[in-house]
Amino acid sequence: MPQARSRQEAMVLDVVRSAESLTIEQAITLLPELSWIELFHAVDSLSRRGAIILRRRGFEYELRACSARFRCEPSDFAVETVG
Repeated sequence: MPQARSRQEAMVLDVVRSAESLTIEQAITLLPELSWIELFHAVDSLSRRGAIILRRRGFEYELRACSARFRCEPSDFAVETVG
């Protein structure tokens, strides 16, 4: 399983792994010590490396950690629009 490469990535990964899924807005609320750009950069890096799945759900973006339950396939690494 891919590991975090920075403090910001480790923080985002910890929050995403502790929740089954959450929106970017929820992650911002849970990580007030990160700026929007730090959070966005960490989410982008983690999703490109397959550590998390980033999906668009309506007007929100959902984050999920890759795991045995939520396997990450190469097609999951791009932003996916759902519903």
